[in-house]
Amino acid sequence: MRVSIKGVLIGGIVDVVTSGVLGLPFAIYAMSRVDVPNTPSSQVSKAVTTFVYAHPALHAGELLVGLICSVLGGLVAAWLAKRDEVLNGGLSSFLCVTLGIYAVTTGRDSNPHWLQLLLFCASPLAGALGGDLMRRLRKGHLQPV
Repeated sequence: MRVSIKGVLIGGIVDVVTSGVLGLPFAIYAMSRVDVPNTPSSQVSKAVTTFVYAHPALHAGELLVGLICSVLGGLVAAWLAKRDEVLNGGLSSFLCVTLGIYAVTTGRDSNPHWLQLLLFCASPLAGALGGDLMRRLRKGHLQPV
């Protein structure tokens, strides 16, 4: 079997969990800039999202962190799989993509459609990049720092 279920599952969890943890400072910063106490609780999420979209560097930072976490998830998946690193790394983005599809279909993702599509393509590519990095490390083409 070319696919390592364990590697893909754990890599997917690493991707999503690290994205959440490393994305927390962005969310905290955005919430600190929104008048949360005077915003109706049903509107806080929308106010924070509006703030993030109004600051492209902040939004780009969030997206970049998410893609780096997909690379990390792919690296972990490939490390655990010990075979077909690029395949297992790319597949490790399944959880991130599944959560993204859920967010889009339920209306919880307010990114423009072109960005949603781009992210659905970029996440598996980032995971595959992580798998390729592990493959290169194993073959000695990259030396660990």
